[in-house]
Amino acid sequence: MMRMERLKKSDINLKEVHHIAGGPYKGILVNKQADQLDTVGPCQGRVEFMAYLINSDHNNEAIRDRWTLRFWFRGHSDGITKKQTLTEYFSELISPKTLPRKYVGFVKRALVLLQRFALIKRLELEVEELDGDDDDLPPIKSFVSVFTPDSYTYRFVPEVPVETKTFLAFKIKAGCDANLSLCAIYGDVERKTYEICLGAENNSRSFIRDGSLGAIKSESHTVNLLNENEFRYFWISWADHHVQVGKGAKQGQDIFLSWVVPPNRQFKVNSMAVATSRQTKGQWEFAEIMDEKDLNKNKRNKIKLSLLWLAKKQKMLQVLEDAYPISITTDTLFRKCMVKQGDTITAVVMLKGMEKKGLVQEVEKGVWIRMQNKEEITEHAVHMVKDLPMLTGQEQPTIGLITTLYHEKLAVDAMMEDKRTYIKYKTESESQVYTLGNIGSYRVVSTKLARMGNSEADIVAAENTVTRLLGTFSQIAHVFMVGVGGAVPSYTDHNKHVRLGDVVVSTPADDTGAVYVYCSKVEKMKKASNYSYVTRVFSPSEQVLNNAVLKMKRQVESSLPTAPRPWDQHIEVGKDTLRGQESNFHRPLIQKDKLFYTKPDGEVIQVDHPRPQGFTARHHREGQTQVRYGVIACGQRVSRADPVRSDFALMNGVKAYQQEHDAVLESLEGNCCESYLVVLGMCDYADGSKKEWMSYAALAAAAYVKSLILTL
Repeated sequence: MMRMERLKKSDINLKEVHHIAGGPYKGILVNKQADQLDTVGPCQGRVEFMAYLINSDHNNEAIRDRWTLRFWFRGHSDGITKKQTLTEYFSELISPKTLPRKYVGFVKRALVLLQRFALIKRLELEVEELDGDDDDLPPIKSFVSVFTPDSYTYRFVPEVPVETKTFLAFKIKAGCDANLSLCAIYGDVERKTYEICLGAENNSRSFIRDGSLGAIKSESHTVNLLNENEFRYFWISWADHHVQVGKGAKQGQDIFLSWVVPPNRQFKVNSMAVATSRQTKGQWEFAEIMDEKDLNKNKRNKIKLSLLWLAKKQKMLQVLEDAYPISITTDTLFRKCMVKQGDTITAVVMLKGMEKKGLVQEVEKGVWIRMQNKEEITEHAVHMVKDLPMLTGQEQPTIGLITTLYHEKLAVDAMMEDKRTYIKYKTESESQVYTLGNIGSYRVVSTKLARMGNSEADIVAAENTVTRLLGTFSQIAHVFMVGVGGAVPSYTDHNKHVRLGDVVVSTPADDTGAVYVYCSKVEKMKKASNYSYVTRVFSPSEQVLNNAVLKMKRQVESSLPTAPRPWDQHIEVGKDTLRGQESNFHRPLIQKDKLFYTKPDGEVIQVDHPRPQGFTARHHREGQTQVRYGVIACGQRVSRADPVRSDFALMNGVKAYQQEHDAVLESLEGNCCESYLVVLGMCDYADGSKKEWMSYAALAAAAYVKSLILTL
């Protein structure tokens, strides 16, 4: 049992305080443990839910908890406001994208969120571990109420199990703009989503859209369809990929929207989300959601197992993606994914299911490889071959694109036209993957390095991949290394500041011509507070690509502030091309780009991003990709922690860090490649290892490369 409450400073008994938090947790005090809590009045709101946690220290044993949250509120707000606040707090607390993995992390998040929700005066959290025989659950009502604020922000409703339905009845109280999305992927309303908009355009029209704010597929004039003072009943059906919407609670009654979904846009509906616009708040009620038989032990066990196996599936895909284009045996895959001996049959069935979807392929008995998903606007052929076909002079690529991560290659390939992929598969040695296509008038080829680790064998494999690329395609004149990295921020100067989603292009910071620096050793000076570094610098002798970078930079800077940048349209087209992939290539919310600063005493605090001033402010576009120019560095000894990270960046003009890929640059120079460029999209403030911004960052880097090739 834990109580969290908002107190005035004068009401705090410092003798009871155990810890005063600082940094991002400033304003939070933790009291000493108490035998009992002071008596307070009855709570004004309560949420109860079940949680399944996995104890990794005990053979992944599942622990089942009942969690109870009790709320008290400040002031005299009405019941709807209090319930809305409770709903919003709980929704953010258990958001799948930020849900902590441990108890302590959950408590921290609950405290930090409480600072933002000023209406909540007190919160009690009670966690009770249930044994295997405890089957006592509180009764569940036959409807679920959801409140949506006056902002176009979707709230997913996991309490409504739409994955088992093809019909939904609900009622809504709102002035206009009631939006309901049927989604294939929980948490994602951009891809594989049918969006139903009721009472749009000041309560005069209704639509069915292909994705959030996507293309309108069905529309109807519906004057005064909604009412902000009373509930109105509606129903939605999506049986047999035919989306229909009608008035009332009975299916087939008063249909006013209908769309037969074409085969290339069909998917299984697995989740549902609702939202209203800035003009109105909304209150939703979904009837006949669950009954008592859904709460039995077998049902809960199935839910728990499905969640566990969903995580296993993602882990298996990740391992195969890192290894791609190299294949992995079933035994190796299960060992890396920690599949227990008794679960191997289920895991094989899951692999077979992924094979049917085209995600993986069993190239030999018990040998698996990740396959590029064909869910694109323009599907391209993927061939498994022992040897590449002979290419004529015009088919020979003159530009090579090197990637490391799976979604980096997807992003690069999305920039091509008339493409085809060849996986040169070998059982006993390294496989290679080559995608050939066109960017403008140039013939290009992309490849991917296997990403298995930092051992000497892995480094040799990376060098061999580059050597084979240049040896196989002897007409390659320019090479781009395209991927993701970690930004080097400026805390005071916006013109030098690099943010998440930005692109950094490897250009020299001084007259040495160095564009890439690898640090192999760091030593602290005995008689000073600074450091010495052992480095290896890379500098292409051919300046064609660097000159193209400067040319496009001048064009962008001399254009009107409102003029589209060359890479913007390529990002948008790429997002549409890649909408069917497992990874989400849409840009995360700008609020998720949080900047932290480490003070000299080691305290970490969150700070604001520097704001543009003067002429720069006219050209600045908040929430859009900016391009920065400077040196790119790698080396774990300098990339991860201040003050070494900042010191090394300042000394060498570094704008971004990357995970150790110096072997690729060494192989390029060793193979006499005199024209190369490194282009990275920023996905964190470390070295490009964090995932939330990864896919979008890779797409932004690929879009810039396409823009640059078109200027050559």
